[in-house]
Parts: sequence; structure tokens; C-alpha cells
Amino acid sequence: MKSLFSALIIISLGASQNAPSSQELSDGSETAVIDTASQEIPSGLDTGYKGFVWGSQSGTAISTMLTKNESTDSLAVSQVFIGSLGTDSVAVTYFFADSGFWKVEIDIVIPLNNIDGQISDFRRLEKNISEVYGPPKSMNQHESGPSGSYSNLLDQKFSRAFYRSTWLFTPAVIELFLSTSVLLPASDLAIFSGNLSVLKLVYYNPDFMRSSQPVPEAKEIPSIFEIY
Repeated sequence: MKSLFSALIIISLGASQNAPSSQELSDGSETAVIDTASQEIPSGLDTGYKGFVWGSQSGTAISTMLTKNESTDSLAVSQVFIGSLGTDSVAVTYFFADSGFWKVEIDIVIPLNNIDGQISDFRRLEKNISEVYGPPKSMNQHESGPSGSYSNLLDQKFSRAFYRSTWLFTPAVIELFLSTSVLLPASDLAIFSGNLSVLKLVYYNPDFMRSSQPVPEAKEIPSIFEIY
């Protein structure tokens, strides 16, 4: 009986030595929480745009604070949202190919008939993007137009600007694009009406630029004398 009692004491002491302390349990639980918290869903351009993964199918729900434009798209190649990004009013269009989501195109509302303001908006966006992704990989800037003293109602001229900056952030490409033509001087009797200016910001992934649509066959173009 005494031997049995001694054996029980020895087993009890061994179990207490192997059992983790309350502090150890606490540390282990904390480590587990940290490990779980660190396993966030990737949301950078290497995986998609603002958490929407490259290659997602057209029917996939898009999480955004913008308002969806419920215009019909019979081919289901795009989804359009409108609203604001920072201080800019925008229309954001997600495009889908056979390979799934491959591009988001952001149309930015810019002041009409104000080429200096449009260029200023381009440069502001270019600076903001560069602060995140570094300087552009390539830049193309060109301006032309009549002098400020020019005025001829029957021979209207335009100030033009073409600005384009490109960033490479593998596997994605970022394009900022401004193409504008502004009547100078401004006139209520413009020969060409409507908006002739566009400012776009595009994020796309070349790996998903795939389509099964056949390339159209070349068609013989009739002579201009037959057309006109």
C-alpha cells in the first residue's frame, strides 16, 4: 500500500511539471490571435484593385462605397459605379474579358473650357500616384494652340494638350491620360459642340487581357470616290 501511495505521488509530480502554466497558456493564446490577425486578405495591385481580385468573373459582387449604375450591359463585359474618390467626381468601370476581371477605368470629371485647370488636375493626380508607386516609368506631354489674342468666329481654333504617364507595378500597369481640345477664345457659337476633353486613370493586368473572340477579317475598303 505504501509503494502504491509513493507511485501516485511521483506520477502527480511529473504531470504538474509537464502541464503549461497559466502564463504560458495566455502567451500561446495571444500568439494565436496575432497569427490569425496577420493573415489578412491581400488587397494590393498584385492581386487586384481595392480587394477585387484579378480574374474575377463578371457576376462577382464588387465591394465599394460608390453607387452602381444599373444601365443594362447585355454582354456583361463591365460594371459601372459613380460617386467621388477624394475630391474628384468619377465614374468607375470594371471591365471583364474571357479571363475575368482585367481592367478598371476611372473617368474623372474635369472643368470644361479650362485647359489650365485640366492640366492642373492631371498633375495633381500624377503627384498623388507617384507618392504611392514612385515616379512614372514613362511620360509623354505635348501642348499646342493659338495665342491668346487670336479671334476669328469663322475660323475657330483650339488649344490642345496630350498628357500621359505610365507606372509599372508588376503585374499591374497604371495609366494616367489627359486628351483635351478647348476652343480659344471661348464662344457661345462653337462650331463643334460637346465635351472634347477626357481625363482617365486606368489600372489593368496584362496577364488577364485575353479574349476568345476571333479577330475580324480584313474587309476591302471602297474607293473614297465611291463613298463620297
